[in-house]
Amino acid sequence: MTIEERKHLITVREEAWKTKGRGAANDSTQFTVAGRMVKKGLASPTAITPVSSPLCSKSRGTTPVSKPLEDIEARPDMQLESDLKLDRLETFLRKLNNKVAGMQETVLTVTGKSVKEVMKLDDDETFAKFYRSVDHSIPRSPVELEEDFDVIFDPYAPKLTSSVAEHKRSVRPKRRVQASKNPLKLLAARDDLLQEYTEQRLNVAFMESKRMKVEKMSANSNFSEVTLAGLASRENFSSISLRSVNLMEQNSNNSAVPYKKLMLLQIKGRRHVQTRLVEPRASSLNSGDCFLLLSPQYCFLWVGEFSNVIEKAKASELATLIQTKRELGCRATYIQTIEEGINTHTHAAKDFWKLLGGQTSYQCKSLLYFGGRRLEHPFPQPPPLTGPLSQPLSNVLSYPEAAGDPKEDELYETAIIETNCVYRLTDDKLVPDDGYWGKIPKCSLLQSKEVLVFDFGSEVYVWHGKEVTLAQRKIAFQLAKHLWNGTFDYENCDINPLDPGECNPLIPRKGQGRPDWAIFGRVTEHNETILFKEKFLDWTELKRPTEKNSGEVVQQKDDPRADTKPYDVARMVAVPQMAASTILDGVNVGRGYGLVEGDDRRQFEIATVSVDVWHILEFDYSRLPRQSIGQFHEGDAYVVKWKYMASTAVGSRQKGEHPVRVAGKEKCVYFFWQGRHSTVSEKGTSALMTVELDEERGAQVQVLQGKEPPCFLQCFQGGMVVHSGRREEEEENAQSDWRLYCVRGEVPMEGNLLEVACHCSSLRSRTSMVVLNVNKALIYLWHGCKAQGHTKEVGRTAANKIKEQCPLEAGLHSSSNVTIHECDEGSEPLGFWDALGRRDRKAYDCMLQDPGSFNFAPRLFILSSSSGDFSATEFVYPARAPSAVSSMPFLQEDLYSAPQPALFLVDNHHEVYLWQGWWPAENKITGSARIRWASDRKSAMETVLQYCRGKNLKRPPPKSYLIHAGLEPLTFTNMFPSWEHREDIAEITEMDTEVSNQITLVEDVLAKLCKTIYPLADLLARPLPEGVDPLKLEIYLTDEDFEFALDMTRDEFNALPTWKQVNVKKAKGLF
Repeated sequence: MTIEERKHLITVREEAWKTKGRGAANDSTQFTVAGRMVKKGLASPTAITPVSSPLCSKSRGTTPVSKPLEDIEARPDMQLESDLKLDRLETFLRKLNNKVAGMQETVLTVTGKSVKEVMKLDDDETFAKFYRSVDHSIPRSPVELEEDFDVIFDPYAPKLTSSVAEHKRSVRPKRRVQASKNPLKLLAARDDLLQEYTEQRLNVAFMESKRMKVEKMSANSNFSEVTLAGLASRENFSSISLRSVNLMEQNSNNSAVPYKKLMLLQIKGRRHVQTRLVEPRASSLNSGDCFLLLSPQYCFLWVGEFSNVIEKAKASELATLIQTKRELGCRATYIQTIEEGINTHTHAAKDFWKLLGGQTSYQCKSLLYFGGRRLEHPFPQPPPLTGPLSQPLSNVLSYPEAAGDPKEDELYETAIIETNCVYRLTDDKLVPDDGYWGKIPKCSLLQSKEVLVFDFGSEVYVWHGKEVTLAQRKIAFQLAKHLWNGTFDYENCDINPLDPGECNPLIPRKGQGRPDWAIFGRVTEHNETILFKEKFLDWTELKRPTEKNSGEVVQQKDDPRADTKPYDVARMVAVPQMAASTILDGVNVGRGYGLVEGDDRRQFEIATVSVDVWHILEFDYSRLPRQSIGQFHEGDAYVVKWKYMASTAVGSRQKGEHPVRVAGKEKCVYFFWQGRHSTVSEKGTSALMTVELDEERGAQVQVLQGKEPPCFLQCFQGGMVVHSGRREEEEENAQSDWRLYCVRGEVPMEGNLLEVACHCSSLRSRTSMVVLNVNKALIYLWHGCKAQGHTKEVGRTAANKIKEQCPLEAGLHSSSNVTIHECDEGSEPLGFWDALGRRDRKAYDCMLQDPGSFNFAPRLFILSSSSGDFSATEFVYPARAPSAVSSMPFLQEDLYSAPQPALFLVDNHHEVYLWQGWWPAENKITGSARIRWASDRKSAMETVLQYCRGKNLKRPPPKSYLIHAGLEPLTFTNMFPSWEHREDIAEITEMDTEVSNQITLVEDVLAKLCKTIYPLADLLARPLPEGVDPLKLEIYLTDEDFEFALDMTRDEFNALPTWKQVNVKKAKGLF
């Protein structure tokens, strides 16, 4: 497929998204501001048709915000405004630098001087001592030659007779540069050369060593250089008097506080909702968005009548964060919500309108501005405001223009994002960042050594990392202040970020200086405000563990190695007898059918009315036909609408007599089912489409594959089938003649089939399997030798459903005449093995020779100390039935999808397994993580052994085995409906030299970890023995080895302070 064809396909699907659906009532029409107004009769149906708006009428360029022609730098003619708080900090650090020797120096200084002499030229005396003297007084007699040269040389030898050769010999070219005389003599004759010089020593090496030391400290610490220097200083606070501060006042060490005493925040958008500061006046409000009004005493949430659910959810989330964390200077004790048209005239709203300057201005202005855009042709004269606001507003909004463009929120997002300006401090200059100019910033911008200036129109922030020097902070503040007071120009932009609603004519698109209600703030790394964080695309809050109460006293541990204790197995052994139930809209619907008892002891009868299913794609959705309801694919996402009737059970019905139909209340629930291999985009689309399809405003429930509640499963009356692959790949899936399905569920009408690999290794002796031949329309219903009676009944119901429906997804046709043959394990017909290949009982855990009974349900616990204390949490099967045994309630994803490395206790009644996860290759393993992991492993092994002993006090405890991820034995993998071998995980696990494919008893491994005494040589060698705490090596020594290694007794060592103990151990190599 070419690029043009792909683009055309995307365009076709986009148009189909806009036009499909009942009456074209989809996301692009009815759920916009215009669509909501049409529903209420406040606008004509033509308002749904996109009209020209100020946002889309302009021709948009690639960079609407014009970049400055030159970089912003400090010049002598500029009057830069300095930060008084930074000046004070500089003075303090200068004093601190003189007191603290560890503070890094930033100025080159001369530390020493010395005079050096240049090596002199050798004189005549030196030459005379080195060379042998020659006597020049002896006369030499001349040499007489009697022979002729013509006789010596051959007269007949060839000679150069060429005229050219003769000319070359006679003509000698002159040198361009005359040959110099002896250079040594010339050099010795110069008088301007000095024979000595002064050598200066600088503190460059000292500065570099300090810098490297500070970088090393900063790499392992979240504190800045200034903070580390302050912690190293010693100050006397005895003479300092503290001043009293009112909690409601705005106090900060930051001279440029990134918030105001009164702020109005607009929350608007659909995809990436924008939170922007607007002018705090009533005319800034509109009915299509949500707003937050913040002051030191109040936190108001304004909900526009036609705002979408995404804006409402975002506004509620922001209000909660601001109020609970006291962000942006708001110390309100609670949030006051004002919903337009409902409680805008209550007593609580009076303070809201008072802060905004009165309600009258809002009412008058609302007639001219609505839904984020200004009306081009309002009434010539607005009607009188005599009644409630909704009466005159409805008259004006009958105009189609009042509804705005259906895509107005998306257009607003695009337009407001293109006004973003990002500058980077480079060589004391503010340089525009081309990568994020006019785009949504990302967290990758914020590096610890960077200084950035963000200009969002009404908000300008100076951000700097923790490793930025004080000089860089000062110059960045001065240049950003110059930008703040300078000229702004938004004439080429589709929207003015200072006045997005164009409700104040005094705020131009191009002008000098920002309004007084705008924000100029300085934020530092890890201290950003929530308003600043909302501007970023991928900002995620790090969840810090909750701190314990300061009043709690930390108990001194007698044994230093007892960091965590095993979990109380008495709370694990008891089997929970909770009945499966689901709460929908505050009502318990039980299993989705039959009689259900409410909180008031009244009984209700739940009966299904109808079930509808939609298949969700990334850019489209389609409604499934009736014969395809119940057919799912593990690579897709679906929305299931369940409409049910809840009627009151009276008199005769409660006594078990013939039921009498009593009219009840009809309710609706939307489930969005997500396959385990569905994409992230499809999962998000399924959640969004659930909201959009929910016309009845019923409950919305997420359902993950394998975790379906009973009320969801009963919708298909035992006919739910989960096929492998995707629905679009049905032709590829139908190429195979045979298909194999595993039966799951304990109640026939809640049963479901899971497609597995068609191979002998997929058989399970504890359940039933359905083998389907597509071409012959033949079904083999295979029952394992240890399958329960209710499991066989579930398999029969599922096989009959396939025979009745003949689903196309399984490769059958409506004309197929399906035949069902039942067979038991050990007596299979020959045709059965044609589907699975050769008969291989060793490929799976065959239990034909096992005499034990298997009338029990496996149990699964996750063991972890992430909450602070070591605990065990049990995984409960959502579709459990109290009176039936769940043979295979868990999936492989329960183990592999947990945060790794993980520890799981798997109770298979006859044996207990401790499953140990792996260290992800992309994670950096620190020493503290290794210590915590070793402590968790030890506690987990102790918990497993105590669990085995506590299961049945009258019988011997079952054996417990330690198994590793990727190397699980066959007896373990056959406890799950399907198992996929992970070769990548096996390679990571095999890298550990202690791990092998042999099954190891937990008690043997624990004995190694609990070893208390080691020879000194073993503790000095690396790597350390398994289970040894590297921070407390001295506790593993005998008293003799302790005194020999540390030259002191244990009592003398324990009497030392902690820092001295560490130094002693480092000196002896025991740290």
